[in-house]
Amino acid sequence: MTDLTFPATNTRERAAPRLVVAVAALGLVALGVGVITGGVLDADESQHLHAAWLIGQGRVPYADFWEHHTPLLHYALAPVTLWFADRPAVYFAGRTIMALAAAASLGLVGVLGRRMGSRVGPAAVILLAVELRFIQHSTQVRPDGPALLTWLLAVLMLVRWGERGMPKDLWAAGLFLGITAALTPKAAFLGLGAAGVVVGANTSSPSRLAPELGRLAAGTALPIALLLAWLGGSGGAPALRGFWRDVVVANLAFPDTVKQAPIGAEGAGFAILALAGIAMIVRRHGWAVLRHPLHGPLLIPAAVTSAILVWPTTPAVYAYAWMPVVAIWSLYAGNAFVAMVRGRQRALVALAIAGAILAPAVVVGVFAISHRRDNRAELERMARELAYACPDEAIIDSRPLAVFRRTALRYPSLVLGVRAWIARGIISADALVDDLRQAQAPVGILDGRLRKVGGPVAAFIAQHYAEEPDGLLLAGASLTLPGGSGATDVDLLVTGLHRVVASPGIRATIDGAPVTAPRMLLSAGRHRIAWSGASGSLRLLVAPCAERRS
Repeated sequence: MTDLTFPATNTRERAAPRLVVAVAALGLVALGVGVITGGVLDADESQHLHAAWLIGQGRVPYADFWEHHTPLLHYALAPVTLWFADRPAVYFAGRTIMALAAAASLGLVGVLGRRMGSRVGPAAVILLAVELRFIQHSTQVRPDGPALLTWLLAVLMLVRWGERGMPKDLWAAGLFLGITAALTPKAAFLGLGAAGVVVGANTSSPSRLAPELGRLAAGTALPIALLLAWLGGSGGAPALRGFWRDVVVANLAFPDTVKQAPIGAEGAGFAILALAGIAMIVRRHGWAVLRHPLHGPLLIPAAVTSAILVWPTTPAVYAYAWMPVVAIWSLYAGNAFVAMVRGRQRALVALAIAGAILAPAVVVGVFAISHRRDNRAELERMARELAYACPDEAIIDSRPLAVFRRTALRYPSLVLGVRAWIARGIISADALVDDLRQAQAPVGILDGRLRKVGGPVAAFIAQHYAEEPDGLLLAGASLTLPGGSGATDVDLLVTGLHRVVASPGIRATIDGAPVTAPRMLLSAGRHRIAWSGASGSLRLLVAPCAERRS
């Protein structure tokens, strides 16, 4: 059995004060609800919801559309995109599901923490739950939150294996690790850490190493094999080849060099407590900590994953990649905090409460209310995109915000790595232009990602779309007229009803026919525009779907 870091001596010591726990729980729920409803809409959320919607429409990942994540979350969320079709509420439905997974992860942190002492579990949960980057990313629609849950289950099984030595616990650890791999390719880092736990536990019995690593590997392989069988059955060889190309090969050298820290400045107190807690355990156990049934499964994967993430060539190291490590840190932060309380170090306890709990909680609260206006604007743009594009039409959406429409781009999301491929010529910009021409998207969003692509893509958009004040792109043409008379040709992309908006005092003809109505049926292709009169502008903009279809 695992030795308790702080053995309980009486009933009062074995349970944290109920009132403190109840108040903390209510506060954490309030913060969580605030982040779910008010946290900034991240482009990754759109990407994952869009992939789920494509699957719900019968598309097969890697064969029918590009995706560089493993697809278990997308398959799981596909029914949600059907239930909330064309409704912005899909974001908050997805976030609610992620929040449930985050709550379960916090519960597992509490279970693991109680193995260190009766009060360590609640302390670790509170310290982790008020960390901005944890609560932000664990409630966003991304695979990292559910992957944290399945990874912590794998850790718990490794701990139980260390305590009891039963092979079934090692099989179960591998099974949860395999499910983690079906959620995110980052599970490869955690898998190396889990293997390190088995190696560390068998340093004195090398004959057992191979069979125990085999049990871990066999459990891991089962979910991955089922996933590949599903892909092969639904998409055949193209899906399996695409999985190898886009998930395995591409992620090994993904051209995204971002390196984010695991926590922000508001987490300094949390980091100090975590380092102090780890130092206490290492001082107590020495190198034997690697064979310890509790601390080995906690510290070895955290150390291996941290080493890989800080390695200079590891691509796309965003804050959410650190969540499994930060969850482990919270246990040792809780350990150090409880040691201060039991040592009656009142000044340090007050400082820890202020710096590692209250200050981060305030930052989370500010975050939860500071983006609501931006979110409303984003969701209004989404509604406008959906109104202009009919269900069978495409949208130029590089994020993709309009979850429920197919994208006009070859890559559903222009993440940093894809933009790097375009810049290097690995992805042909001319091929993207051909895709845009064939898609004939009536509407789009000109956001930062699309602006940075530039080149032929930007030239095509400038020729065939007019930008609205909120960044919405409408298929058509926008002419600035100098006054007097003149003529030019425009190349329209979409056939159908167009709105004609001319400044006062301008008389215009289209292909020789006078413009006498605010709406005209125009076909795709070149049209001759002639004008006379005052200076101003003339805009031909595609009408919304309802007007064009009526």
